Amino acid sequence: MELTNKQKVLLAIYIEYQKDAPDMDKNIKSNILGMPYNEFNIALDKLESEGLIKGTDFSRAGNRIFISYVNNTKITPDGEKYVREKVGLSDILTGKEKIKHISKKIASAGWEQAKDIIARTLAEINKQ
Repeated sequence: MELTNKQKVLLAIYIEYQKDAPDMDKNIKSNILGMPYNEFNIALDKLESEGLIKGTDFSRAGNRIFISYVNNTKITPDGEKYVREKVGLSDILTGKEKIKHISKKIASAGWEQAKDIIARTLAEINKQ
């Protein structure tokens, strides 16, 4: 399973959303996800346009996105459904169990940055 940048961003948002107090602004960034800033912005824009996330604001000049603001970004029910179907998640799993399941799926995709994202998220969930 190879992941597109759009899928990586959506998965990262989904993982962050599993926390009791998600901090999108701190944890959803292009450098953390391992992609160029422009591609990150385009992925966010596509996800918003497709209704998989909501609440992301953009600073634009024409068609170009200069800054994306993810502090109010949330995954939509359609976005959650997409992630669950893509990685084969059950609705009855806890947030921690969902993240562990996703980590197994992502490992086969070769997305190195995901390991850090998942480890950090699990550590924060364990503190809750």
